[in-house]
Parts: sequence; C-alpha cells; structure tokens
Amino acid sequence: MKKKFVPILLFMSVLFSLFSGVGQAATAKPVVPKLYLNDQLLSPTDDPQIVKDVTLVPIRVVSENMGYKVDWSSATKKVTIHNGQNEIILTIDDNTALVNNNKVQMDMSPKLQNGRTTLIPVRFVSEQLGVTVKWEQSTRSVFLYKTVEPEQPVETPDPVETSTITSIQYDSNFGIIINYTGKITANNPFKLDNPKRIVIDFPNTTYSDMLSSQFMGAEVRVSVTDNPYLAMFRYSVFSTTPATARLVLDLNTDIDADATVQDDGAGVLTINLTEPTTTTPTTPVDPTPPVTTPGDKVYNVVIDAGHGGTDPGAHSINGRWEKEANLSLSLKVKALLDKEKYIKPLLSRPEDKFVTLAGRVTFAKNNKADLFISIHANSNPTASVTGTETYYTRDSSKALANVIHKHLVKATGLKDRGVKYGNLHVTRETTMPAILLETGFLSNKGDSDILYNDAAQNKMAAEIVAGIKEYLKLS
Repeated sequence: MKKKFVPILLFMSVLFSLFSGVGQAATAKPVVPKLYLNDQLLSPTDDPQIVKDVTLVPIRVVSENMGYKVDWSSATKKVTIHNGQNEIILTIDDNTALVNNNKVQMDMSPKLQNGRTTLIPVRFVSEQLGVTVKWEQSTRSVFLYKTVEPEQPVETPDPVETSTITSIQYDSNFGIIINYTGKITANNPFKLDNPKRIVIDFPNTTYSDMLSSQFMGAEVRVSVTDNPYLAMFRYSVFSTTPATARLVLDLNTDIDADATVQDDGAGVLTINLTEPTTTTPTTPVDPTPPVTTPGDKVYNVVIDAGHGGTDPGAHSINGRWEKEANLSLSLKVKALLDKEKYIKPLLSRPEDKFVTLAGRVTFAKNNKADLFISIHANSNPTASVTGTETYYTRDSSKALANVIHKHLVKATGLKDRGVKYGNLHVTRETTMPAILLETGFLSNKGDSDILYNDAAQNKMAAEIVAGIKEYLKLS
C-alpha cells in the first residue's frame, strides 16, 4: 500500500503545480501600451489596451489631446468624430465604421470598458483623420504624428529666431506672467467651448530644461483660486515640428472673458483676462458697409444652416436637436429673401444632411457669394446661461456682424452677449464677409422655447433679412 501511495502523491503534486502555473498566467497583468503625440508622452485617465494585436485607446485621447470634436450617444452606443473635413461613426462591438457615410471594415470593434469608458482602435481612427501612426514593438509604444491644426491663426515668426520660455506663473495683480529668452511671438488667442477655454500658441518656442522636467504627463496644470475668470491654466508642447508651445486658460463655469497679451520686449510677457467688450448695436464700426446703388446688381447670399444629418449639434433642454432649429430658421430666411429683387439666396444645407465645414466654404466660393451667414444655436452646462451673440473672424466681416446682430437681438429679445471675434472655420476660410449667429442657448428653457417657436422664428428671419438689406444699402 505504501509503494502505491507515494507515486500517487508525486502525481498530485505535479498536477497541482501545473494548475497553479495556469492560474498565475491567467491573472498576469496585461501590458499597457504607451501613447505619444508628436513625441510627447500622453497620460490618459484610463489605460489603453492591446486586444488581438490591436491598440484600443480611450475616446478622450481623440477629443482632448488631438483636438477633434467627439459626440457620444448612450442610447445608440455610437461615437461620432469630426475633424472639419471628415466624419467617422463607430458603434460599440461593431467592426463596421461609417467614414463620410461609406462603410469601412475595421480589424477590431470599439469597446465599452466598465460601462463608462469608450475604447476605440487608434490606428484606424487616426489614419482616417490624416494622422500618421507608428508602432514600436520593443517599447510597446504607439507614436501619433499630427500636423498643426489650422484652427488657430497662423502667424509664424522668422524661423531663424526662436525663443525659450523659462517660467510661467500667476500673479493676482497682473495675471499670467511668462518669462522668456529670445524673441517670442504669440498667436491671436482663440476661444473654445465645453468647457470654456482660451488657447494661445507660441510658434518657434520651446521650454527651458527646468520647465521641461515638469512634464510628467502631457501638460502642466496650475489651479487658480482668486481670479473671477480663471479657474486653471495649462501649458504643454503642442508641436515639435515646428516647435510650438501652447497655453490653455480654463475659464470659470458660466464666465466669458477675453485675453490680451502684452509684451514689454525685454523678456516678460503678461496675459490678462477681462470681461468681453460688448459692441453697442448702433452704427457699425470700421470697416463700414459698402456704399452701393441697386442698379442691376444681384447679391448672392449664402445662408448656412449649422450641423445636419449625422452631426445633430447641441441637444436642447426640451429634447430636440440644434440642427432642426438651424434648418427651420434658414428656410424661413430664404423664403423672405426670395421675394427680394436684388438678392439671390443660396442654402449650403437645404435639407437634413451632413455637410463638411470645408464643403460649406467651397459652396460659397463656387457660387461667388457676396455674403455668408451661418445660423447656429448655443449650449452651456449651466442652464441659467442665456443670450444671443454673433461671431466674425476677419476684419472685413465685422461691419456685417454688427448690423445683423443688432437686428437679431431685437428679434429674440434675449440678453445681448455682443459681437465677438471667433476663430471659426467657416468665417475664417471664406473670402467674402462671413459671420456666425448663435441665436440663443438650447440648454436654457426660455431660450429653447423661443428658438423652436414658429412665430419667433418668423420674427428672427424677418430681422435677419432686414439686417442684410441694411448692410447692402437696399432698405
């Protein structure tokens, strides 16, 4: 009995060891790939994953680090990504994507991790949006190379002269103080929403070794507690080719502000935040509207209904989409302009379909438009925010913005939020006077009720037409 018992014990020992090894292998921690954007290490909140040799990354990498617009629908489990030129629609656990409404097969479908984090295949999405992707097997690293987005003014200084930022600090009396060596040039500040922030880029600018050592992740963040406008500022390397430093000013909730950059020319640059200047809706400032006589001249006016199709825009507090209000108001404006002898209205989006920003600009140029008016509605996380505002980019558009805004505010009866500079694709890339109207806030119950009201839309349409005629000296 003893001789038989010993081999059995040995067999059980070996068997136990085998199963123990399997259990350890099954619980081994998966390798987390590293992500680099323009050679800058990213530190996303949720870890990327490698599934069947495909790297999946959190959707925030695309929206926050790469700067693309991302919309998520929990009802349909769809992710829509825009870069102004292309649109990609992904569905959780479906390896078929829609790229500009064309079906494309992917090697791996998007995943929902822990019921809250959306993971997408980084190579597929990046290459569809024109980003170069490289994989380094030895370090398990993904390198993304993205050219500088044209969403900021291009004011490149002499490439021979470069500057180095040596310190960035906040002073409650003066604002943000930047010390530098060399010759620094700041691009015009531009605003972004959701959340509200102001972005300032410094081309041909690097950071000193001391500041560079602070970049443990993708950026350095500094909280501010005693400024009515500023909640936090962030700085990072936006691009290495060419070297570009980026400063982001995160504004307090429900606060709008303008940034002014002052350079003493002696190595100190100061950035102040102030309340936006509201243009008095009276006589337009320079450049003045053109002095014309009707004669036989017929003006081509493009009415651009914002969003559309798979890009619904903001979601209103009453459950409807922005694209509906934009299109409805645009059609009413066109119907009134059709009655004008010296105006030919043209709709860039006459129906509920997706049109790229570049397509809207091309439409206006091809039709030799004299004016371009884009109709939108606003949104804010704080439901109490209300009002009407108008944006322009080029100085040649400011007079048109002033005139139309005056009439639009009269029609909506909402808070006058003023005429503002905005670095927007359709107002920047067009060549004729071009503006973008934010009729009201869909996140506000009162505003939303007005924007979807048929009688109110008729009044807005009539005032927009009156503004067009006043600007063209046809009234």
